[in-house]
Amino acid sequence: MKRILGGILSIVIAGYTVAPLRAATDAAEAIAIRITPVVASIDNLPIPVKGSDGLFHLVYEVNIVNVTNETATLNRLDVVDARSGHTLASLDASQIAQRLSVASSRTSTTADLGPSQMGILYLHVLVHGAQAIPASLKHELTVTLKGQSLAETIAPAAVRPPTTLVLAPPLKGRRYVAGDGCCDSIRHVRATLPINGQLFDGQRFAIDWEQLDAQGRIRVGDSKTPESYVIYGQPVYAAANATVVAAVDGMPNSPPGALPANMRADEADGNHVVLDLGHGNYALYAHLAPHSLMVKPGQRVREGQMLGRVGTSGNSSEPHLHFQVSNGPLPLASNGVPYVLRQFTASQRVTSTAAFDKATEDGQPIAVEPLDGPSRHADVLPLDLSIVDFTH
Repeated sequence: MKRILGGILSIVIAGYTVAPLRAATDAAEAIAIRITPVVASIDNLPIPVKGSDGLFHLVYEVNIVNVTNETATLNRLDVVDARSGHTLASLDASQIAQRLSVASSRTSTTADLGPSQMGILYLHVLVHGAQAIPASLKHELTVTLKGQSLAETIAPAAVRPPTTLVLAPPLKGRRYVAGDGCCDSIRHVRATLPINGQLFDGQRFAIDWEQLDAQGRIRVGDSKTPESYVIYGQPVYAAANATVVAAVDGMPNSPPGALPANMRADEADGNHVVLDLGHGNYALYAHLAPHSLMVKPGQRVREGQMLGRVGTSGNSSEPHLHFQVSNGPLPLASNGVPYVLRQFTASQRVTSTAAFDKATEDGQPIAVEPLDGPSRHADVLPLDLSIVDFTH
């Protein structure tokens, strides 16, 4: 028996029979102290962003660790407004499994964490209206451990104010597809990387922009030829008045059809430009065409100034513009932050990521469906697979 702050600690480690600590008879008495088999934290506080559906989106990750030597099953998670107690989102075990990344896998088949195992739970919470955005969150988790169900409150977190970063479009013209965009497409939002001893998710709000021709095709001609893709060679533009902090050119196009093998991390963005937007925000334009860059590091650029042309260099399987905003000048070693585009129109979306991939592979018109609501948008983020016109 060991005395701690005047209370009594009683824990049977081998059987995980846990008795609560009796708190000290002072100001700490009001604080409940419990031994919990699962612990969690949020490294990057959610920043709400208004999407083109009119809703506010909170996109963030919860790092969950099973600190026992038994398998822990995550049965239910409720995301709760800490002030009002209102439940904003609920996930059962199957839904948790779909959003849980364990051992570098972007999806799991179960909601289990093995002994001493950590998983990343990727959350997407919808809020109807700015007034309903919570000031802080808590997460109510139900866990099963050795047949015993336990309830925990994990990962309390403040919610930051909604983004005020308004950008001009990085492209001009019509029929651009916001591929792998916000907020549930796993290719970007779940691209967490371990770099220099930390976890970073620079692509949290990234978009891979493709373009359709008038018949709805992503490419016309040989799939192995970059010039067959409608977007290839399109100019890309500064989204704001900014300073160029990186401008890499001279890498060849990667052959379309598959991601290149053995690509070094420092080559992943291919020919690219990074702009310092101010206030700690940086915009990345990646996979640009060889020898197309028109800017240099240190150069000041104005909104709408041409930076280069779309290509397929670096870690790219076909021509597209990868555009993201993050909180540091190194695109991989920074965290993605949301932004909104000043003006665009969108009345249709691609029906699914599978339909997007199919149209890329077979060169046939892409499958689309109508979007609800008005087609004209201002100061919102285009959501995944929206077909967007940037007109001026």
